[in-house]
Amino acid sequence: MSDSHPRLPDTPDTGVFRFLHTSDWQLGMDRWFLGDEAGPRYREARLAAVERLLEVARSRHCAAVVVAGDVFDDNLVDAVTWRRTVDILRRSPVPVFLLPGNHDPYDAASVYRSKEFDDLAPGVVVLSDSRPRAVQGPAQEPAQDSPQAEIIGAPLLSKYMSADPVAAALAETVARDRDREGDGTGNRPVRILVGHGATDSRTSGDDPAVIDVDAAATACRDGVVDMVALGDTHSVTSLHPDGTVWYSGSPEVTDFREEDGGGESRSGYALLVDVHPGAVDDTGRQGQVSVEEVRTGQWRFLALSAHINGREDVDEWINRLEEIDDKRTTVVKYAVTGSVDLATAAVLDEELDRIAPAFAGLYPRQRLMDLHVVPGDEELADADWPGVVGVAARELADRAVHEDADARDALRLLYRLSAQKGN
Repeated sequence: MSDSHPRLPDTPDTGVFRFLHTSDWQLGMDRWFLGDEAGPRYREARLAAVERLLEVARSRHCAAVVVAGDVFDDNLVDAVTWRRTVDILRRSPVPVFLLPGNHDPYDAASVYRSKEFDDLAPGVVVLSDSRPRAVQGPAQEPAQDSPQAEIIGAPLLSKYMSADPVAAALAETVARDRDREGDGTGNRPVRILVGHGATDSRTSGDDPAVIDVDAAATACRDGVVDMVALGDTHSVTSLHPDGTVWYSGSPEVTDFREEDGGGESRSGYALLVDVHPGAVDDTGRQGQVSVEEVRTGQWRFLALSAHINGREDVDEWINRLEEIDDKRTTVVKYAVTGSVDLATAAVLDEELDRIAPAFAGLYPRQRLMDLHVVPGDEELADADWPGVVGVAARELADRAVHEDADARDALRLLYRLSAQKGN
């Protein structure tokens, strides 16, 4: 839970509509760096995160769960992940609204067109268009204290969209409101618009599919909707000062967090949201929104670095790795820079080999590795490298000095093998 967003009451106040905003489950996701042991545990952890989300929804008295796109990593999700997801959703204690995203768009091959979805409980709804879907407050609340709400989807109908899907859904909503006013039914329930997509262009040119955050926030101010719940970015992000447009982030980590705070720095959360339909906020807008960030993730992917010029630096680096908690659910990719002799390089290699099995993954970030191994004359002279092996070692040492990375690696391996033979 973020300190900037205090914990909401366990039970929503009278007249408040509460829901859980999540996205980017990407069930079935694989990560190449996990391998045969950690890979299956990671895939299972993503399913377990969904179960935790539904438990949060139950225990915190949510009226619904909205999943803002990319429920599955692909429309061709494997059978094991598919069946287990269906089983989890069937047991949901609250209604669940699923939005097709760019990984699982609502196209001709969509997983959501499967007959399985027709057989799910009525409370599991695929937002395949922008028609409003009604939802009532939690069953345990008196009906008069549980405001009705509408969930409005902005689904992705293909992997690559040619227009802002949120803007299109808002335009449809405004048109429906005009019709309602003509019928004399101007009052409306709480409305949550659920969308998926980028809010910044990912290319050098303009992208017509980018979601216009200012326009979405203005729609909230104007009373078209109360909140815009988005997916796509995997870190929880408040996108507008009004606090009405949010990315929930993925409930379990998908990519690395950099030491400077960059990368995927805020994954592993969901958003508990209270909408106060009768309140007026500082902008004069009806329908105040309160948000709590709820921790759901258990895995970590960390990008770390170390500068090593001697044995003390090696000890400090290894101690730093040793102090990381929950290694079996932590992946570390590392970049080491500096300059060391063969003996120090051998100790570093041995220590990394020793500690690596404790982690879900521990591997070098080759693009940023810049550790220079410079053998001393004494090391070459003292090493037990007779005959042609000694000649090869000296040739490798000469090439290593001239920035030959392959020669450095070969020399380090030769030195380690020689040391092990001596022991």
